[in-house]
Order: sequence, then structure tokens, then C-alpha cells
Amino acid sequence: MYVIKVLNKEYLERRDGEGIEEISPDEALAEAIENGLIVDARQIIGEGKEAFVCWGIDNLERLVAVKTYKLYKTTHRGVIHSTHRTNPYVMISQFAKLEYYKNLDLFQSKLPVPQPYKYAGFSYSMQLIGDEDGPAPLLRDLNKTFFRNPADILEQCIDILYEMFQAHYVHGDFSEHNLIWHEDQVFLIDFLQAKNFALKDAVTYGSPLIPISRAYRILRKDLNSILPFFKRQYRIEVDYNEVLDYILGEIKEKVHRELELNLETSS
Repeated sequence: MYVIKVLNKEYLERRDGEGIEEISPDEALAEAIENGLIVDARQIIGEGKEAFVCWGIDNLERLVAVKTYKLYKTTHRGVIHSTHRTNPYVMISQFAKLEYYKNLDLFQSKLPVPQPYKYAGFSYSMQLIGDEDGPAPLLRDLNKTFFRNPADILEQCIDILYEMFQAHYVHGDFSEHNLIWHEDQVFLIDFLQAKNFALKDAVTYGSPLIPISRAYRILRKDLNSILPFFKRQYRIEVDYNEVLDYILGEIKEKVHRELELNLETSS
């Protein structure tokens, strides 16, 4: 069991006051345990610029991963700092809730993503992609000779992008850092930056949907991330435009129509 070495006793009192400080891993775990997301924390498995991630067991004896958002080292700090009269702890609580529901949308669309379980406080819990020994590896951590036929793995990645786009979502950070290999399958993680898009560019102000032409640009960014990885790592090269057309699928005509309208408007 993960032992919480230091727990700031003033943490719960100060988090709603003016003495705001970055959340430590110990405080993140304490928060997750207090909120019932996890009962047996085994290990912190990741600490990026945006969040901590740990894994363990929940009260239903499921293997879970728990993601807890940070305050000031997040790439979303501009949102926090420009939100007047909003406690930053409230803001990162909203991030946890938002990612939970995006994860849920994609899971219900039958994409290969972890099943989300619960959100509370600054964290949300999800299915651990792995086993009793811990999380499965990211694509970035696998040896170049690990796959007998890495082209099959790239095909899985492209199919995930296709299924996601047909579900009217784009990921925004589709790379070897957010793709897990487990039981002969690629799984996708990290969804806060993922966007749900409308099938048009004319969206109402305040809509949670982004315009389709913006989604198209994000998709191209994702392709420009994952395709070079496979070329660099496995010497696999594919026709970029063929892959893009495949992912657009039945939505292709709508995308091209909106892009044409944008050109007509700007000319």
C-alpha cells in the first residue's frame, strides 16, 4: 500500500481561502482517498505538467487509475488566472468533471478508452489499463523491436482516429505519450483537451461544440504527431492524404464544404 508520508493538516482549510499553493502528490492522494475514489493506493505512475496519476484499488476491488489536476503548472493556467472571482480549486474540480464526461462519451461510443468510474474533488477515477502488477506500457516506452508487425499497430491508431472523428470528437494530443499497449490492443487516454465538434462552422456563442473546420485542423495536428512517430521509430511511411481522407469518412463532404465557404468569405 502507498504510504502517505506528509499530509499538510492546513490543506483542507486553506484550499478555500487566499493561501493557495500547488497540490502535492500526498495531498492529491489524501483527497482521492477522502472522496472514495481509491482505498488502496499502490503507486504514483505519472506526474506531468497538468496532473498526478496514481493507481490502486477502489472500494469495489477494481484496479483503478486516479488523475488529479494541478493548479499552476497546468497548460490551462491561463483559464484559471483569467477567471475572476473563481477559486482556482473550483476550476480544477471542473477540469476533473469535464474530462470524466468526455471520457464517458468516448467509452459509450465504444472507443478503446478506459472506463470512467467517478469524479470528486480535483480528481476522477477510471479503469486501469493493465493488471495486478501495474499499468500497461505507453507506446513511447516500448522497444523498437517489440512489435513483430508495427504496421498493424499504426493501423489500430488510425482506426481510433477514424472512430473518434465519426463520433464527432478530435483528441488534440494524439501521440505515443497517450497511447497504451495492452493485450494486443491500443488504448487512448488523456481527454481534457479533446473537443466535440458540430457538423458546421456556424455554432452559437457559448456552445460546447467547436466548428468543424477547427476540428479538421486539430485532426491534422494529431496526424502530424502520430505518423512521424511511426516513421521515426519503425520506418513506416504512409500516404498522409489517403489516411486523412479515410478518417474523414462520411463527414468529408461537410468538412470540404465549410473550408470552401471559409475561402469564399476571406477572398
